[in-house]
Amino acid sequence: MTMWDEFFRPLEHVEFVPATNIIQTDDEFRVVLALPGYTPDQLSMDIAGNGLEIRGKGGSPNDEKEIYLRREIWQLPFRYRVELPDRALADGITAELQGGMLTVRIPLQGKRVIPIQIQNADKAKSIEA
Repeated sequence: MTMWDEFFRPLEHVEFVPATNIIQTDDEFRVVLALPGYTPDQLSMDIAGNGLEIRGKGGSPNDEKEIYLRREIWQLPFRYRVELPDRALADGITAELQGGMLTVRIPLQGKRVIPIQIQNADKAKSIEA
């Protein structure tokens, strides 16, 4: 495919990746995707292994009454996968679509701290004269 073929390829055939922010705090992992015009019915999510996958169905209004003079807002199909931290609590995941932004909140378990005992190797050696 030439550069010109790629440039003029219909948007329906372009792989769409939404703009995304990933934020981690002490108690949550948050994934925010910019999805203007999408409805909750067009979105789905699931967890497989240690990854969260978010999918969106494409769709555009086919209202023949409207004639677009300019069209830059599209709802294209997409798949977005993000690896979750080991401390993620899958049972507490929530998602909210507001103002074209999908916010997925994944609570995190408390920090796991395992104390490690340090032995003094000098005292462990036996000295023979």
